[in-house]
Amino acid sequence: MVKTILRSRILAGNSQTIAEDAGIVVENGFVTGVGKFAEVKQGIVGARTLEFDGIICPALINSHTHLELSPFKKIPHKDFVDWVLHLVSVRYSRQYSDVRSECVEAKCQSEKLGTSYFVNVGNDFELNEFLGKNQLFQFEQIGMNVTAAEDIFKKAVSFLSGKNEIQAALAIHGPYSTSAQLMKKIKTFNNSRNLITSVHLAETESEVEFIRFGRGRMTDLLNMRLGTGSWSFRGTGLSPVEYVDSLGILDEKTLCVHCVFVEEKDLEILKKRNCGIVVCVRSNRNLSGSIPDISRFMKSGIRVMLGTDSLASSPDLDMFAEMSSFYGEYHDVLNPSAVFRMATTDPSEFLGIKNLYGEIAPGKSASVVFAPFAEKKENVFEFLVSEAKGKTQVVSC
Repeated sequence: MVKTILRSRILAGNSQTIAEDAGIVVENGFVTGVGKFAEVKQGIVGARTLEFDGIICPALINSHTHLELSPFKKIPHKDFVDWVLHLVSVRYSRQYSDVRSECVEAKCQSEKLGTSYFVNVGNDFELNEFLGKNQLFQFEQIGMNVTAAEDIFKKAVSFLSGKNEIQAALAIHGPYSTSAQLMKKIKTFNNSRNLITSVHLAETESEVEFIRFGRGRMTDLLNMRLGTGSWSFRGTGLSPVEYVDSLGILDEKTLCVHCVFVEEKDLEILKKRNCGIVVCVRSNRNLSGSIPDISRFMKSGIRVMLGTDSLASSPDLDMFAEMSSFYGEYHDVLNPSAVFRMATTDPSEFLGIKNLYGEIAPGKSASVVFAPFAEKKENVFEFLVSEAKGKTQVVSC
């Protein structure tokens, strides 16, 4: 294949590096050289050159989404439990073929807007396997019936034991929907294979009430979904973070999603365990009416990453739009380059994919994005995290 040189007025190779009049050599889908355009083109014969008057940057990483929920938009709800019940109702009223095609379309659209990799959580293994290799599929398990934990676990593992086309791991839905026995089995299984474990955690006040006192709206949800008397849970007197930590779930391979309702002692635990946190501000606003206090996360030194959540709770799967919303909420706490890092190098390092994604460098995937830009290079990251949404396009080589 003929080599391609991408010549860009500005290159933001990662959150720390900005270069002008840069050249990126691409061959067979990988970057083979980066530097000043005049230097990288020397010695390369027959390469085509594509010129871009603006910024080229790495495509972003979506650290939490549910691609299988893409067909189910604008779910009406009074609160989180009401949202779940409406979602379940409409989800199983659709034909499988229609659902699959809409999921593919949603993922393709997200990729075109600049997402290179997805941490994709779902319950349908075959559907999500069909969606492609540029994902870590978190095969989500739900079950509050203690006696059913072993059967649920064995069935889930049987999917992963086959010859899969994607990277996959088991996932814990949440402490209010997954029994302690099942959570521990999932975590032990993933850790034995050095796999990331995703868990929804401290997303709503009703979750906090349920875990601490064993009452509230979550009991309504479980009774309606599982049947009264088919599950049991006693209030622990603990926060959701304290509870899952007491089970041995939290460590450097745990991806805690949302963490909207956390206390100082929760942050101490999350930091001590070296967990990764994923924030989805648009979904959080929609489903709980609140967003995390990022200033406390930053002071604690916890690694924070960004995700869109699903189209059932967010307006789109555009990571540049998500990043813009996040920066809009926290611009007085975080500088633009730090926010950009949360969608690039931070997740690539935590997820163990930095050999391919997160920055533009030799040997890595040529998943790069162009955004038209006429300002000074000092404003590059401010533009990328606030104004680039709707203007980005993946560079096809």
